[in-house]
Amino acid sequence: MSLLWGAGLGFLRGGPLGAIAGGALGHFITKKVRKKVQKRLPGIKNEDLFITSVVVILTRLASQEGQISSRQVEAIYRFFVRNLDYKTSELGHINFVIRETLRVNPHLKPVAEKFLEASPTHYRGLLLALGYQILLIENRLNEEAEKTLNELAGWLNVGYEEHGNIRKKFSLGELKTPYSVLGVDEKAGNEEIKKAYRACLKENHPDRVAHLGESYVEEAHLRFLEIQAAYKEIEISRGL
Repeated sequence: MSLLWGAGLGFLRGGPLGAIAGGALGHFITKKVRKKVQKRLPGIKNEDLFITSVVVILTRLASQEGQISSRQVEAIYRFFVRNLDYKTSELGHINFVIRETLRVNPHLKPVAEKFLEASPTHYRGLLLALGYQILLIENRLNEEAEKTLNELAGWLNVGYEEHGNIRKKFSLGELKTPYSVLGVDEKAGNEEIKKAYRACLKENHPDRVAHLGESYVEEAHLRFLEIQAAYKEIEISRGL
């Protein structure tokens, strides 16, 4: 293990995450463990990359406030024990990645991209659900954490509907999306979206509440900007 700590992991220092397949950590993830992943989670293209990116993402989510609790670490272990049939003696590389992640604190986006390389079409929703679970264990699902989870969903290509269903499983509030801001369904046509956008702008224009005082104007202005940002996001995604 000391050799592994000395060598470090290139992906956690900003280098390619895929390098672990032939690097120090790759040797630490045994052939037996890889076979377990293949058996329990069919469709994975790179077991080393999958295992490592999952642990890094969950650790980063858990440690947003600076530290990860023992219960959160146990939850990460539990995923591998229950879902991938890990033995306690096989959790060493999981613990190693947790510790390296805490030390280096990598950005989530490139790690999410590597997860998609390892698993292009499978288990994206599962990872996002695990992210919610990790945060809810210690009641850390605050505004900043929700923002990070929304970003993660985007990087993992998890759609609004699937993301919303994941939230429902945890009895959370409705997911705010660009479509919900405009009050339209995600499957609405372009013209319906444009019509809703114009109606929202008109209804929430700051001038409509100017007579009520500064606080109302400020609130309306923020809502106005939110509507514009939501439409802009839809505009970009649909090429309007």
